[in-house]
Amino acid sequence: FVLETMKQLNDSEFFLNNKLQKYKQMKNLIYSGYFGFRKNQQAAVSSMQSCLLLLPTATCSRNLLYNHLKYIIGILLIIFNFNVKSQTVNLEDIMTYLKAGNAVKAKEVSDSSINDKELINNPRTWFYRAITYHSMYESELQDVKALSKQPLFEAYNSYLKTMQLDYEKKYNSEVINSLKIIASQFVNEGIMYFNNGDYNNALSSFENNISINRLPAINKIDTIILYNAALSADKSGKNTTAIDYYEQLIKMEFGGSNVCLDLAKVYKKENKINDYLNTLQNGLKAFPNEDIGFISELVNYYLETGKNEEAMSYVDKGLLREPKNQAFHFVKASLLDQKGDLVYAEKEYLKVLEFDPEYTDAMFNLGALYYNQATDLIKKATSKSEQNKAYELYGKAQPYLEKIILQTPNDIQIMKMLKTIYTLLKQDDKLIEINKKLEKSQE
Repeated sequence: FVLETMKQLNDSEFFLNNKLQKYKQMKNLIYSGYFGFRKNQQAAVSSMQSCLLLLPTATCSRNLLYNHLKYIIGILLIIFNFNVKSQTVNLEDIMTYLKAGNAVKAKEVSDSSINDKELINNPRTWFYRAITYHSMYESELQDVKALSKQPLFEAYNSYLKTMQLDYEKKYNSEVINSLKIIASQFVNEGIMYFNNGDYNNALSSFENNISINRLPAINKIDTIILYNAALSADKSGKNTTAIDYYEQLIKMEFGGSNVCLDLAKVYKKENKINDYLNTLQNGLKAFPNEDIGFISELVNYYLETGKNEEAMSYVDKGLLREPKNQAFHFVKASLLDQKGDLVYAEKEYLKVLEFDPEYTDAMFNLGALYYNQATDLIKKATSKSEQNKAYELYGKAQPYLEKIILQTPNDIQIMKMLKTIYTLLKQDDKLIEINKKLEKSQE
């Protein structure tokens, strides 16, 4: 009808008349809109709108042609407007672009589709979006991967949205199969984030894997992933979440003493001291052959809270389990030293150094023990024998303090102690050297 009417207008004598310029403009605009619609819908609509503006100013005695023009313009404008509105986003373009390897265009159409009120509640919109972002994640091209910061997360959420809107279960099978793949990929993402110190995203990745595997259609529990989630939550400071996962693992009897000890430590972070101590005690009972971690934790707790007797009790239990544990021997020596039981403290320090000759704290404490004994004795000395005993103790302190000063050459306290020893024992060469070091340290 349009083409036939335009042919009649084109053959009409009125278009040969210069006074009918308006009709010529209208004719050209109609042709432009009609034939250009497929290339540029918006431009076609603009052409028809321009025709409407010209129509009232045009006059023609041929009412039939005039009415045809008016009819054509109105119909084309309605059709063009309708098509522009309804074809703003064509979902099938997404798959066409993906098959052609054009991820940029596919993403553009997908991003537009979720902002279209006609499409936002269509499961196909989200299904195609999931495919788009999943393809971006799996692409080997860095430019494609860079199109989204976290394409796997977007794909996952889009698949979930598809399931939510897909009342007829049209996409259910494909979505479940894709989610199984994504679940494995989230494990890889979680490990990468964890190793990079991004514990929040590591936790999100592991939790997404857990959520997928808990879907009724999959219904699977991977305790390793639960443990990874617990560690990620622990390291990211999300203690409540960490506690939840650790407790689940204990109920599943996974992880043995390590998980139990980790749970206790998180309770302590949350200042849940009763839960902390109860968990440690339960661990001692449940894992009698793996109790050193629990004993060490209890020793440290009682030392922190100033309960030395309780600490000593667990130190002794630890030494029964591991007689050559230098850390327990050192704690015992320090507690005996504080208590004033210097003879037994000395024996314990010597045991530590027997097991580990480079144990710096034991060297310092033993050297200080001898030094302090000598200083106290020389202050009270009333006889030559007492004085000689003090010099003997200074001599015993000397090698330990000299070894420490090699490790910490700027330690003024050690230098002053050695100066006293060199002075009293008349070691003049060493005294000159230590004085130079002291002067230099005070510059």
